[in-house]
Amino acid sequence: MFHAGQKVLYGAHGVCCITAVEIRNLGKEKKEYYCLELVEQPGTMFYVPTGNPAAVGKMRPLLSRDEFEALVTAQKERDWVWIEDENQRKQRYRELITQNDRGELIAAVGGLYRHKRQLEETGRKFHICDEAFLRDATRLLSGEFALVLGIPRSEVAQYMKDQLETK
Repeated sequence: MFHAGQKVLYGAHGVCCITAVEIRNLGKEKKEYYCLELVEQPGTMFYVPTGNPAAVGKMRPLLSRDEFEALVTAQKERDWVWIEDENQRKQRYRELITQNDRGELIAAVGGLYRHKRQLEETGRKFHICDEAFLRDATRLLSGEFALVLGIPRSEVAQYMKDQLETK
C-alpha cells in the first residue's frame, strides 16, 4: 500500500517520509515495519508494523492540490455547529484532534474563524479553549497543506483564514 520515499500524514504527528520498509527486531520477534521520519523534525522516527491494521490506519497519503482545494471549498460552505457548553465543546475539540479528519478540522477552523470575527465585532473576547483548539488544528493541518500548496508553513494559517473566514 505504501512505499519507501512516499510522504504520508501519520496520525496527529504530521507529515512523515517513509524512509524504508524493512524487517526489524523490535521486541521478541521480527516484523516488517514502515520506517517513518517526521519531516518537520528530521531524525524523529516512528516504526509502524505493516501487519497492524490499527497502526497502519493512522497513515494516510497526502492530498493532491486539487483534492485540497475541493475539500476547502466543500468545508467552507458548511455551517459548523457551535456548542454553547464549554465542557462539551472541549470534548468535541479533543475528539476532532484525535480523529484528525481533515474535513472536520477544516470545517471547525472555518467555524471558529467566523465565530471569532463575530465576537470581535461586538467587543467580546475569544475564549482561550477555542484559541488553543484553533492553534492545534491549524498546526495539524499546516504541515501537509504547506507541502500540497507549495507555500511556507508559516503562511498556511493566513491562507486558511482567508479561505475559510467568509462564506
